[in-house]
Amino acid sequence: MNKNTVKRRIFISNTLMILVTLGIFLIVNLGIIKVYSESIEHEFEDTAVELMGDDGLEEMVETWTIKRNEFIILFLADGILCILALVGVSQAFTRNLSRHILEPLDALNDGAERVQNNNLTEDILYVGDVEFEKVCTTFNKMQGHILAAQEKNQRYEKARTDMIAGISHDLRTPLTAIKGTIKALMDGIASTPEKQQKFLNAAYRRTGEMDTLLNQLFYLSKLETGNMPLSVQRINLTDFLAKYVYGKQEVLDPAQAEVRATLEECNLYTELDPEQMQRILDNLIENSIKYSEQEPVEVEISLREQEDRLLLTVSDNGVGVPEEKLPHIFEEFYRADESRNKKEGNGLGLYIVKYLVEAMKGNVRAENRNGLVISMDFPLKGRERMAQHGKQEENSDH
Repeated sequence: MNKNTVKRRIFISNTLMILVTLGIFLIVNLGIIKVYSESIEHEFEDTAVELMGDDGLEEMVETWTIKRNEFIILFLADGILCILALVGVSQAFTRNLSRHILEPLDALNDGAERVQNNNLTEDILYVGDVEFEKVCTTFNKMQGHILAAQEKNQRYEKARTDMIAGISHDLRTPLTAIKGTIKALMDGIASTPEKQQKFLNAAYRRTGEMDTLLNQLFYLSKLETGNMPLSVQRINLTDFLAKYVYGKQEVLDPAQAEVRATLEECNLYTELDPEQMQRILDNLIENSIKYSEQEPVEVEISLREQEDRLLLTVSDNGVGVPEEKLPHIFEEFYRADESRNKKEGNGLGLYIVKYLVEAMKGNVRAENRNGLVISMDFPLKGRERMAQHGKQEENSDH
């Protein structure tokens, strides 16, 4: 079924107005001509009978003059009547057309006033001409985007407020400890070199916590302001993960965390920034160590091919995250432990993970499966089968 359009409506309205006006003109003129012709015919028949003398021709001419003047007056009256009819018909059609055009314009005006009054939940309901339907639909979408932006800003402002409170807490705790350590040393409480060394080690560890927090904030600022460009390159992700896990096993305390890798028997390639990929994995392992509530925590990094994507997962054997909080763990400054009393953290690690993964054309998600599982997928850019003596390339690019 064809919908009405403004262009079509104007065309039909103008056409009908002209046709109706011409029809009225035709009917009026036909009526006048008929009446006038009948009148002339009767009069001339009577005149022809009565005026058969010498003066008949002169009187007939005089009669024609009178009839001519009557015709001119009648013609002028007919013209005035037709003009009045044209004006009336034009006004009727104009009112009808204006009603159809002004209805959506009034609706848009009311919608704009609602937006001005910060009422963004009521949509414009209009069904009619296609052009105005599109405008009203676009207006509703714009209103929805404004509402979504406002809600996002509100969430961001709340997160920013929470961040300030959280950073104050996270900085105050080590500062208090450092201040207490220095005061103890000044008061001579640590009387032996062993005690002094113990106090100094504690203070040094606290400064490291402060340094980590400030580095995270500085790094996040550089990311969001575009001052940390990615150096994306085609890498052998299988080999990269094997080397990364081996390096982590060298530096991590086995009593604190055990990291292992499960990789396919082929080299899988993708395009990543190796430095940022290492940061992603560091953040995920650090998150597992802090929040798994297991000692030692077992972290497994696995990589497998999934159609034209690479699926990289980092899982632990911890307690996971409450289901109602799982969708929010990648939000900026979000912490599942809102009291900030159980574990140290600033709510930036997983947000940075999500930011970097998406910047490298990947996706990230989280789920509970015998612990917390972070899954990331990246475009597959090639694969090589591992041979016993060397490597044979199977596909260089997808």
